[in-house]
Amino acid sequence: MFESLFWKSALTFVYRCSGAVVTFAFGVSFARMMSIEEYGALVSLMTFGLIASTIGLVGQQLRVLREIPVLAAQKDYTAIGSIVAQGVRLAGLGSIAATVIALFIFVVAYGRGGVFGRWEHSASLLLILPLALIEMQSSVGRALGSINLALVPKDVLWRLFIILLGAALFVTYGHPLKAADVFVIAAGVLIVLIALQQIHLRRLAEGHRLFTMAVRRSKESIADAFSTSAPFWVTSIATVLFGTIDIVIVSVFVGAEAAGYYYAANRIALLLDFFLGTFCIPAAPLIARLFDENRRPEITRVMSGATLVAFVGVLACVVALALVGDIALMAFGPHFVRAHGVLMVLSVGMLVSIYFGVGSIALTMTGHQRAAMNIMVTTSALGVVAMIAATWMFGIWGTAIVVTIVWVATKAWMAAYLYAAEGIDLTPTTMLIAIARRRPAWMST
Repeated sequence: MFESLFWKSALTFVYRCSGAVVTFAFGVSFARMMSIEEYGALVSLMTFGLIASTIGLVGQQLRVLREIPVLAAQKDYTAIGSIVAQGVRLAGLGSIAATVIALFIFVVAYGRGGVFGRWEHSASLLLILPLALIEMQSSVGRALGSINLALVPKDVLWRLFIILLGAALFVTYGHPLKAADVFVIAAGVLIVLIALQQIHLRRLAEGHRLFTMAVRRSKESIADAFSTSAPFWVTSIATVLFGTIDIVIVSVFVGAEAAGYYYAANRIALLLDFFLGTFCIPAAPLIARLFDENRRPEITRVMSGATLVAFVGVLACVVALALVGDIALMAFGPHFVRAHGVLMVLSVGMLVSIYFGVGSIALTMTGHQRAAMNIMVTTSALGVVAMIAATWMFGIWGTAIVVTIVWVATKAWMAAYLYAAEGIDLTPTTMLIAIARRRPAWMST
């Protein structure tokens, strides 16, 4: 089992690196094929679509990830089909509601300028429902143990196909692309990928039509499903929003130039979570399965060891950034070296937060999703208030310090809660103690 987890983690790392390369190529390619105004609309509204689809999912992507793994081990596809059917219906209704609300924003803002003021940009609304459905498919595939289905379609192939089709359109017509054209291409690619994923998903489920069972009735009412999913929903939304709100606050209170410097430092610091975040993709369904099988010591063994490896790797990266971080920042432009100090504050904060483990995903996979929700909402709400005050008084240094404190406080609180409730240690402490007890005999004499 654990050897399989290692290879899945290695495969996940390769896929995530590929996804990062494709995402970078996506940004560079369309920046060259579009005017700056259309490019700004493209990246802004695609981000808006991702946020809207996350809201529309109503937490179902986390719910299936929590409930399916133990049933998959038992090959109880009837029960899995019932869970997936209810999740797809709820995600579909939520995504349609999110689309209608987003359409209302375009109607109100029409003719007033900005990305929402042009009616053709409403083509971005075509992305919301397909993004939600492909995320649901990916989560079901992840819960069934498929790393390919979890990452390749939405993280790699989607953007790659958009680049290829957008480039073909650009070469054919010879004029800068419009954002609306790219939105239509993106929606079409999503629909094709969803159809192709369905074939692979059916194979994983040994012939059972999990996704198409959504048309059947479920014993659980929509109201009950919504109540059950509320913690998953709030946690997923809080995670997405807190990951971007600091940049918005800097833009409002300090200005666009300072926001650019902060953005560069923040993006580099967030890369340090790449190690542990990659491990969590295959580990999440395993945690849920081990917990349902009452194998808590094995969860500690897996998570403590993985966190230790990630911590050591990030420590090496922080040292490297202290020495050559200005070179990394210069990739954004020569003036970005001014953000080196802010980068180090964020990097040290990320290092300390990683010591406390994976946080919300571990709580969610062990049935403590309401605790994860409460902790996330509390720290995020207090953090935003403190961030506004600190940014207003101290600029991006204040923002960086508050973000660091919130990262550490959230992870530490979650790790302490899970240890108190279940005796599961998410930190490297257990593994370090085990290593210390195995010291060579000559050290004991």
